[in-house]
Amino acid sequence: MLGPKTVAAAGVGVSVATGIVTNLITSQWSWSLAAALAVLVVAGVAIAVQSSGSGAPNRSRVHQRANRHGLISGSGATARDGASVNQKATRAGRITDSPALSRGSDARQSASRGGEITNSPLDAS
Repeated sequence: MLGPKTVAAAGVGVSVATGIVTNLITSQWSWSLAAALAVLVVAGVAIAVQSSGSGAPNRSRVHQRANRHGLISGSGATARDGASVNQKATRAGRITDSPALSRGSDARQSASRGGEITNSPLDAS
């Protein structure tokens, strides 16, 4: 996947090329210039979609799982800015009164085999 600076530079390059081909096609018509203009327009649209940043990688995710007599209580989880929060209590593990907040990073709380996390807020910002 291309980085944001590379995509921005490509967008500028395609915009300049589109402008040049548009000027040429208005002064002297040809099928090859029309084809080049169509390709540049499609490339410009593809770059705009790529740089929009509205894809799944920026989606925040919260996952809470309690099984095998595990308990998660009073421990709300909040994820923002593409972060993920994972709370897991298994095999009689307990997570109580330990809210988790994450902004742009990943946070994890796990208690198992009778272990406990109590009154332990987690802030990963």
